[in-house]
Amino acid sequence: MAEKRRFDLLVHRFRLNGRTRAAAAIIGCAIAAVYLALVFYTSIDHYLFPTNQLKVPPVSASVPGIGVSVDVTLPGISTSRPEPWTPESRLNVLVLGLDRRPDDPPDTPSRSDTIFIASIDKMDGRVQLLAIPRDLWAEVPFGSTPETWAEAKINAAHSYGQLYKYPGGGPAAAIAAIERNYHIDIHHYIVIDWTGFVRLVDAIGGLEIDVPEPISDYGTDVLKAFPNRTVKAGTQHMDGAQALGYSRVRVDGDLKRIERQQVVIRAVAAQATELGYITRLPEMWDAYHDAIKTDVTTGLIPGYGLLARQVDLENMETFSLEPAVYGGIAEDGSLILLPNEDEMFAIIDQFLADPKTRDEAPVVGLEYPPGQLAAAEGMKAHLAAYGVPPELIRLIEGSGGTEGIFDIGGKSYTAAKLTALTNLRLLNVEGEMPEGVDVLVRIGQATELRTP
Repeated sequence: MAEKRRFDLLVHRFRLNGRTRAAAAIIGCAIAAVYLALVFYTSIDHYLFPTNQLKVPPVSASVPGIGVSVDVTLPGISTSRPEPWTPESRLNVLVLGLDRRPDDPPDTPSRSDTIFIASIDKMDGRVQLLAIPRDLWAEVPFGSTPETWAEAKINAAHSYGQLYKYPGGGPAAAIAAIERNYHIDIHHYIVIDWTGFVRLVDAIGGLEIDVPEPISDYGTDVLKAFPNRTVKAGTQHMDGAQALGYSRVRVDGDLKRIERQQVVIRAVAAQATELGYITRLPEMWDAYHDAIKTDVTTGLIPGYGLLARQVDLENMETFSLEPAVYGGIAEDGSLILLPNEDEMFAIIDQFLADPKTRDEAPVVGLEYPPGQLAAAEGMKAHLAAYGVPPELIRLIEGSGGTEGIFDIGGKSYTAAKLTALTNLRLLNVEGEMPEGVDVLVRIGQATELRTP
């Protein structure tokens, strides 16, 4: 009898363990299915919904009855803690306005009459525009083979790409030129010609433009939409043809024209926001996508529609490379603009900086021990890569002291940001601190760089 009871007990345990294993297998399969689904979702989330900032916390998963527990990191689950700003927070779109007549064939090689980069910070909806003078001397793709370059005006890149059958055509050649000369990653492009611009402006009911001073152009037909080919000073309501003419006139030079174009862009943004078109981006796209050429596919529009809802167009910032150029003459005698590279890249650094750090405009003192200049320069490059403008960073040779970050001037956002980029702690300010410094970063032998 005793042996039979022991046998029955073993059978019961075997059945129990079998049921436990089956339950564990079912739970494991369910976890695996959810995990794979989330992996798939995460893989398309950034593509379809570029505004999402997804971070996965470790999740402790355990199977009851067998004592197995494991930390599983599941993608696609948002944390309540905001992510630190990184360069990947930016979406850079190259916008080209073509110098093509309405009656020209669509494949006619055309220079880009207007060039600017629209950069959207996905973390807080900030928008910045960087205007690039069309006559700026640069290296542009030449021929049908990538990495073959020639010196020309930057606006020639698009037409060369069309003429020489560059892979991807004019837009790809223009992107290659921007990335090579200005070291700005471009994620998408939008190419618009005269007809498309007029259509879009008319579609939103025209624009209210505050004209600071009158301008006339009797030598061309650019201002033919205005009486006596003159734009009067004051607030003007312009239809599409008038807005185009005002943004293209250049009797007072290319640089003044850039200023007018930025005014027109602001007016377009203001009108689109007031009429609610930003929140109707998918609908507008269906109606007017034939007016522009872009690599933004229909599948991306829902995500960009969500991004558009978060964009703060009232606080749009405008930048231009105009202060960093000077006049010159090319070998063929044409007038060109040449860059002062130090000034040019200082503007680009400001343009690409973390917007909140730029708002605080902190002077960051990077204090290093004697003999550690190379380490300090590496730290400076690291901070610059994550949005701290290099011109705000001062290298200071120190004499020792507690390693850490000290918020001297009340620049709390930047001070907290620096703790995410290093292994240093934020410490209370004590003792003598360098003059003219808002945030002091005191590094030493044990200081490490961190990547968010």
